[in-house]
Amino acid sequence: MSTTTRSHSTVGAVRAARVVDRVRRGLGRGIREDSSDLDRQKRIGCRFVGSGLLAFATVMIPVAVMRADLAASWWTPVSFLLVVVPAVLLVASTFLTVPRALLGLVCACALGYLAATLLWFPAWLGEPDEEARWAVWLLQFPSVPSFGLVVMLRTGLAVTNLVVATFAVHAANQIARYGEFRPVELLSVPLSAALAGVFLAVALAAVRNVRALDARHPAVLSMTARAAAGAAQEAERSRFAALIHDHVIATLLAVREGPPDPRLAEQAASAIDELDRSTVPPSEVTARTFDSRMEETVASMGGFASYTHVVTSPGVGYPAQVVEDVVDCVAEATRNCVRHAGPDARCEVTAEFGRGFVKVTVVDDGVGFDPAVVDPRRFGIAVGIRARMAGLPGGSAEIKSAPGQGTAVTVEWRRP
Repeated sequence: MSTTTRSHSTVGAVRAARVVDRVRRGLGRGIREDSSDLDRQKRIGCRFVGSGLLAFATVMIPVAVMRADLAASWWTPVSFLLVVVPAVLLVASTFLTVPRALLGLVCACALGYLAATLLWFPAWLGEPDEEARWAVWLLQFPSVPSFGLVVMLRTGLAVTNLVVATFAVHAANQIARYGEFRPVELLSVPLSAALAGVFLAVALAAVRNVRALDARHPAVLSMTARAAAGAAQEAERSRFAALIHDHVIATLLAVREGPPDPRLAEQAASAIDELDRSTVPPSEVTARTFDSRMEETVASMGGFASYTHVVTSPGVGYPAQVVEDVVDCVAEATRNCVRHAGPDARCEVTAEFGRGFVKVTVVDDGVGFDPAVVDPRRFGIAVGIRARMAGLPGGSAEIKSAPGQGTAVTVEWRRP
């Protein structure tokens, strides 16, 4: 009896883990896929920085046109290009399925702003205009690129860029107005830098908090899975205890001295039947039905993946648990293709259903990755595919991939 109870507890734990996985996937639908919350924050933060640069550049166009006569004719268009082009590329990258070169583009924004400011000095025509409060149109936003560096966790570069860019643009503006440096008025530089530094500190705290939450994410998932498995095991114990109480113990308590009671024999037979029904393995699914389930799963990807199959024994049966686990693994693998392979990638799913075995391969020609360094937060690969097939008797999973060479996921089950 204890062996049967342990068997039910194990089944409950497996079912609980699958429920946790499905809930996780359901909560993630509709969200642009990132490998972690920190990556998602980097995406959003860089989009904000790039959009801010574009907004400031647009608002300052009248000022730039009005004060264009203070510098050589080439400086105004060149300065706009140095600020706007990296900002446009940065914003565009954040809308890709997998953002590319975010750190490089953020650095390009910072260097573009600084280069535009430094080029003003040789471009100045030497005629000051004291009435021009904003003689250099870049004066209003020297700190914006530094926010991007903070989001990308380059705090030292962010502070350095903030100080250098703020000093350079204020110095340029003073020369444009007075034709010389005025140390008293340069006191506005540390004040401006300190004010921007407060917001940089807030941004840095937010980024670090998200990074800390990411670090705890695997532990939270593991704890959730253990709690769900414990609850499922307890539910199985309660159900089995009720079965024993209502049938087995009730029959034993009904035993009396004297001749055998036919009704008691029927009650005992009924109790044995109930115990047998509670331990019968799940019903089997035919290969034809298995194939249909697989085809529906691939079709749900919206045409991203194609499906081919070979069914050598249409009437052969597979345990229902095998069907559920293999279909879930293939669904996870095709979802990973959609999320990570890239917008131009194609995915092919090939299935072979034979007597006593099934083998499904999911192949894409996307960006690929290094399976040896898969982030533990990649719950889908670690638990949704590898652990699920490892926990299935006779099951196995193999993942082959390399950066730039696509990915091949093979799940296989053979009857033990």
